[in-house]
Formats: sequence, structure tokens, C-alpha cells
Amino acid sequence: MEPDFTTAPAPGRKLAVVLGATAIILAAAGAFLFHRTESVLRTDPGRSSRTPEMLDKLLARADEAERAGDRGTAIVNYRFVLAVGAKGDSSLLPYITAAQRGLARLGATPAPSGPPGTP
Repeated sequence: MEPDFTTAPAPGRKLAVVLGATAIILAAAGAFLFHRTESVLRTDPGRSSRTPEMLDKLLARADEAERAGDRGTAIVNYRFVLAVGAKGDSSLLPYITAAQRGLARLGATPAPSGPPGTP
């Protein structure tokens, strides 16, 4: 006996089609959002680090290194705060100021703006 395909699909099939379509839509949306985030981070790599929480942690790490006598680590962290905060809004100004003061205490200058190895 051959199956009769003229009748309406079973409720289980309808649910499977709806769930399959939903999965495809969510996968496409996820791929789009991933690609958009990747392109933003490619043009501005510091964007993911430009939060007050992250800058607080970096300044604390630099301060600890400075108190421990690890001048190199302190300078790197202060310079990172300056580099990341440079493209931020005015709410990041206290972090930039603190990093500049830290570099001044250590007698260091901000990192050059060009690529590494260029004057």
C-alpha cells in the first residue's frame, strides 16, 4: 500500500519544519553578527578593552608593578591604557590622566603612534 501524501502533514512534521526554519534563521543571524563584530574589531582592536572595568584592572596592575619595582610591566600597562583610551569618549579621561601621571612618575613617555620599529 502506498502512502497518501494528499493529507495534511502530521503535527510532528509541522513542529520539525518550524524548528528547522528557526535554527536556520538563528544561524544566519549569528553569522552576520559575528562578521560585523569581527570587522569592527579589525578596525579598532582596543574596542573590547575600552570599558571602565578593564581600564581599572590595567591601572591596578600597573600600580602593583610600579610598587614592586617592575618598571617595564608598569610602563607597558600605562601605555596600553593610553592607547586603548585614546579612541574612547570623555568618560575615560580619568583613566588616561592616571596613566599619564604614572608614566611621568616613571620618567617614561607614551608609546610612539606608528607601527613597532618606526621612529
